[in-house]
Amino acid sequence: MTVAKAPEELGPRARKTRKKIIDTALALIVEHGEKGVKMTDICERTGISRTTMYRHFGHLDEIVEAVYLKVRADFAKGLEDAIKANPAKEDRLDVVVNYLAEFFRGGLTQKLNLTDPAFLRKLSLRNFDSRVKLYQKILEPFFDEVDAAKGSKVDRALVAYFITHFYASLSLYGEHSQPYPVESLIRKLIRGIAYLPDE
Repeated sequence: MTVAKAPEELGPRARKTRKKIIDTALALIVEHGEKGVKMTDICERTGISRTTMYRHFGHLDEIVEAVYLKVRADFAKGLEDAIKANPAKEDRLDVVVNYLAEFFRGGLTQKLNLTDPAFLRKLSLRNFDSRVKLYQKILEPFFDEVDAAKGSKVDRALVAYFITHFYASLSLYGEHSQPYPVESLIRKLIRGIAYLPDE
């Protein structure tokens, strides 16, 4: 039995092959749903032999796990890049809100909602805790501003939790039923919860 190496142990060529497998798996899931994808499909689409495939992944579940991690990493990197492009602390809330709206309207969540809502739900649940922690970190400048205005500490974990929950619900149920654009909804949610009086 071949034991797959950890990604950090791979050389440049092997990392490129692994990335190709993961990217292709995600594309196939978007097209056919998770249950409609087999390892042989990935081999056929990529032109990678089964021997090479099993050198990287011993089972389809391992590929799906890698897809989860890819989506999470891509989301976080995109948000970090958006902040680097506009690092002004006073603009942090708008940068985050605009990125969330852009990501929500992007092809991935919309296509998965059509082809495999169950996979999209699993994706949302798998990434939930990491998103909460991410929002707490990147919204620190906004939270500091609220703390100063209120004269007391905002419950940052609670705000981050509701942002994550709200975004997940939008991904699953869509924007069409909402009374405001996504940007406005997220901004209202964040400000509303952040400025709630402490009990």
